[in-house]
Amino acid sequence: MIGNFFEEVMKSPINQLCNNHNVYFDSIGPRKARRRKKITWEDINGSKHDLDYVIERDGTETQIGIPIAFIELAWRRYTKHSKNKVQEIAGAVLPIAEKYCEYVPFKGAILSGVFTKPSLEQLKKQGFNVLYIPFEKVVASFKKYGIDIYYDEKTSEDDLDKIITAWEHSDKIGNIKQDFINENQKEIDKFLNALELSIKRQIKYIFVLPLHGKEVRFQEINKAIEFLSIYNSLPKNAKIDRYVVGIAFNDGSKIDCMFKDKQMAVDFLRRNGQ
Repeated sequence: MIGNFFEEVMKSPINQLCNNHNVYFDSIGPRKARRRKKITWEDINGSKHDLDYVIERDGTETQIGIPIAFIELAWRRYTKHSKNKVQEIAGAVLPIAEKYCEYVPFKGAILSGVFTKPSLEQLKKQGFNVLYIPFEKVVASFKKYGIDIYYDEKTSEDDLDKIITAWEHSDKIGNIKQDFINENQKEIDKFLNALELSIKRQIKYIFVLPLHGKEVRFQEINKAIEFLSIYNSLPKNAKIDRYVVGIAFNDGSKIDCMFKDKQMAVDFLRRNGQ
């Protein structure tokens, strides 16, 4: 129940942000563009993963667009489960983001409950923007309106039933949702600002590096050093070996790609210029 509450609360501000920037916000539920209620994307290895939120450019109710953000949500009550969940999130999102790396998709994790600091740092090091709201802050929002949802491993079944009954009969859930957003506005805004910057990002500069020449191999380090020491000009018969193309964006993200074929490099730039 807490997990569903958390997901519903976070859906609204993200959906509003997407509407403001005319991008499609896909969340679990019916959509004509896919057969299932779940959101499923295939990763670079051909494995399929169910995701919570995906933001698409040029996506519609009937058409899957270009994925520009993958966001996972998770609620965990105990630290013993947090490490596994973080690994699960990374294991799903990273290979999908790698498949669509030319679009530099935003990777987000919205977490609540109890997660260890090392688990959160692990996600950040892997390139995730993390929004984390501790269990105590969730409890505080409910308690303000007369519902004590605190529980632990020692809480009896009877006491859990009482919590659920109080929740289901409360007419203050809307107030609790708003209070939850208000009390965590700073953290939510930080996450939304990073997401918005990613959605709005513009090209800062593009570089193209044509690489000429042939690969020269050596069996000894000294021979390679000797070759480099006397190599100071491009041979007359040198041909293009490959093209390195990079795009840097104003949000700090960057794409670097290497192409053997000129047309492939041109097609890549055209896709990113749309």
